[in-house]
Amino acid sequence: MSDQPLDPAADAELKASRPAPDLAIAEEAGEVIAHMLGDGKSVIDPSTMIWTAEAAEDLRARIGDNPIIGTDQGQWEKLDQQLGGAAREVVLLAAELVFLREHPLRSARPETRRAHVERVLSQLDSPTTIPEPMSTWLSRPAGTAGFEPGSWYNGALWRHLIWASTFVRHWNDLSDDEREAARTDPWELQRVMLNSGSDRSDFRHMLEYFARPDTFEPITSKPMKARIRDGLASKIGGTTGNTAAAIDRDLLAIRAVIAREFEGSFQFWTPGVAELWDGSLAQSAPPVAQSTDLAEPRPRHYWLYSPGPQASEWDEFASKNIMAIGWDDLDDLATYPSREAIRRALDVEGTGASPRNDVLAAWQFQNEIAVGDIVYAKRGRREIVGRGEVSSDARFEPDRATYHHVRSVKWTHVGSWGHPGDAVTKTLTDITTYHDYVEKHEALVTDDVEPELPVTPGPLTSYDKEAFLNEVYLSEERYERLTSLLARKKNVILAGPPGVGKTFAAKRLAYSMMGVKDPSRVQTVQFHQSYSYEDFMMGYRPTETGGFTLSEGPFYRFCDEARADDSDRPYFFIIDEINRGNISKIFGELLMLIEADKREQELRLLYKRETLSVPPNVHIIGMMNTADRGLAVLDYALRRRFGFFEMTPGFESAGFIRWLQEADNPTLDDLVKVVTSLNQTIADDPALGQGFVIGHSFLARPSNSDANEAWLLSVVDDELTPLIHEYWFDEPAKSEEWSARLRAAVA
Repeated sequence: MSDQPLDPAADAELKASRPAPDLAIAEEAGEVIAHMLGDGKSVIDPSTMIWTAEAAEDLRARIGDNPIIGTDQGQWEKLDQQLGGAAREVVLLAAELVFLREHPLRSARPETRRAHVERVLSQLDSPTTIPEPMSTWLSRPAGTAGFEPGSWYNGALWRHLIWASTFVRHWNDLSDDEREAARTDPWELQRVMLNSGSDRSDFRHMLEYFARPDTFEPITSKPMKARIRDGLASKIGGTTGNTAAAIDRDLLAIRAVIAREFEGSFQFWTPGVAELWDGSLAQSAPPVAQSTDLAEPRPRHYWLYSPGPQASEWDEFASKNIMAIGWDDLDDLATYPSREAIRRALDVEGTGASPRNDVLAAWQFQNEIAVGDIVYAKRGRREIVGRGEVSSDARFEPDRATYHHVRSVKWTHVGSWGHPGDAVTKTLTDITTYHDYVEKHEALVTDDVEPELPVTPGPLTSYDKEAFLNEVYLSEERYERLTSLLARKKNVILAGPPGVGKTFAAKRLAYSMMGVKDPSRVQTVQFHQSYSYEDFMMGYRPTETGGFTLSEGPFYRFCDEARADDSDRPYFFIIDEINRGNISKIFGELLMLIEADKREQELRLLYKRETLSVPPNVHIIGMMNTADRGLAVLDYALRRRFGFFEMTPGFESAGFIRWLQEADNPTLDDLVKVVTSLNQTIADDPALGQGFVIGHSFLARPSNSDANEAWLLSVVDDELTPLIHEYWFDEPAKSEEWSARLRAAVA
């Protein structure tokens, strides 16, 4: 974008395009920034100079030179210790940086934001209250304006304070002319920030916006800025570069163009604008928040639910055909983008405590229950009082006296049934995976002893090579080789060390070859030392009356289903830990029948007076861990019938590199470099070799927790360090050396 000033009309148009609530936050925080870049005085205590090189270096050293490693304490507890005994100006500096960091968080409750600032101020020798107007600024209701920076930001308090302190120290080292130039020119201010030391782009983006909301966007993520810019670059004739300044200049130019086309103020994720750069939104409605695991047609889920303590609300809920949960201090659950956001809202005092069951229940009620799911209402631990089918999405009803979070449910059965055993005491529990437990509930209430778990109605989602490569860290060339091998041999084993994504890739491989996510044509089993032919194919099983009955195993039934379908519709049978079982014992006569050129040939079964063939549309995908010393070499007869595909770490794949860019976390980048170097050492070790290297899955996007630095520390301490101790159990010096290097990367 040109540095020439806009004409007054265009300037007014550009200013009007920015949402007033976001500008209000910038104006409030801008008063603190003005002192940071100006006279150096505290907003909380104007008699104290806090934005000095000395105070900044003291704060940086207390945190940066005294890192507290471990997850037994939260980041606020660690900061308490690091600020212990600090001078007044250092504590006030930390408090105002915490204000700048916390104030714009959209989903944070005002009590939480205030509590964090007050917690830092409690380190002062003489108590200090938050003055006006800062106290008023902190009272902004949650969900009304601000940023949603994500878990990387939320868990990086100490890194933000280190970066900000380093910038303040650098600022004070500039000449008066250099500081004046940065105060008047937003691009010079950005240049100074970038030159102050190792960048922390999320906090820098926030401070840039506070200082110059007329120029910068309220977006913390560097990859998101680039993605939006790239998606809208055609409006300004293309991009001007990929530096921080080029991206921000392009975004400013794009905003000026859209401001002439779009009526009213907007953010880049405002409906009508978001579709311009995000093609997926242009074709469908925004998706419901869901797990980061593989999205596929969802089976019906079964839930155990408590309608108030001892079913105190059951009469109302049953009569109105609803279910509802409490936690009425929470706003509309739809406004919380993550479990972490809910946890912060519940943790008013900022203790770092995690009321996991409360957080999980609120999140699942809003995001994971689906229309068509079955809910069992319970009273205490011993009684079922109702069964119903969910018939609506979640909604917020603040006019209700209590229990504001509501869903409609068609209660099909109301009564009293003795619960089979002791029920859990939680408000909401997903019991879907406990098949016997679900069957007992169905038999108890409906007399249906074999409940169907249907796929939620709706068309199946397409899935192709591009989708596979977007999720699985494999090159296109190796994907083509793998699919060709599986099509030719019908059977393939994915072999590799721990963490290279064998299990993750298997189902996705199946879907990519089907062209659609159809879980009805995929089945998974896991072999172990006790697994037998009777478990796999068929055998006699004891009954409750003391006799025996012939039961069909999963592979037998799977072949029947595939045989009944069109022969050109592929089916995939996935075997995890295939080398843990006794192959000859498990496969029996199948060792011949699974061969590609023996499909549809028939052999008589061991337990039935009938013959069996394996249909040509059945494919077998096995997974084998090459780093498990306790496993025997695979049966040579099985080796001849399977193609073997080596899975290797995908740290250099396009997918993993994209994940690093999206994460925008220097700690993760540093850890990847150390693990890559470690893998070279492992591969060169004659006692280990390539089959023992560390896979990318250890550092891939986590699916069941926030991707923050506590997670990285846990990966190092609880997964990687024990693994290398096992690898080099007879070389403790080497083991300790690499453990130290891994910990240093996340310290």
